[in-house]
Amino acid sequence: MHVEIVHWPNPILTRGTSPVTPADLTDDFRDTVAQMTRLMIDLRGVGLAAPQAGIGKRFMLVCPTGEAGDERVVINPEIVAREGDEEMEEGCLSFPKIYGTIRRAAKVKVRWRDLDWKEHEEVLEGFIARIFQHELDHLNGVVFIDRMDDTDLSAAKPRLAELKKAFAATPR
Repeated sequence: MHVEIVHWPNPILTRGTSPVTPADLTDDFRDTVAQMTRLMIDLRGVGLAAPQAGIGKRFMLVCPTGEAGDERVVINPEIVAREGDEEMEEGCLSFPKIYGTIRRAAKVKVRWRDLDWKEHEEVLEGFIARIFQHELDHLNGVVFIDRMDDTDLSAAKPRLAELKKAFAATPR
């Protein structure tokens, strides 16, 4: 499978995903994860969810440093607790050249599985907590413009119109 970034308004970004099963953890799956990792690093991203690569499965990459080797493969993630909230500017590889201030939990307790199907539970704070929440939104069919305030969304409208026009012109 060749992996590339899916741009909004492609409907796969808002469909949600289906869980990964142990049977899904094939060599092809691992190759796809490796391709997604290279793509994320090449584009200077800090996270990438499967729908952003055109895949309707429940997995994502989290890489707060943006450096190869620091990424985590996060399968079937969930947030089991949230605490506090904070605002910070975010961008998204599926929305090139669009940024907005997004309110998210400051601290989250999360659970997920890795490529060996081992379960993990951890408390995340700060930037990594934000990345986890942003990518998990993608798995749930929520995109970051859904969380923008009216001012930022209004400022993004011209660029969103460009993305819609480019998507409409793309052969499917």
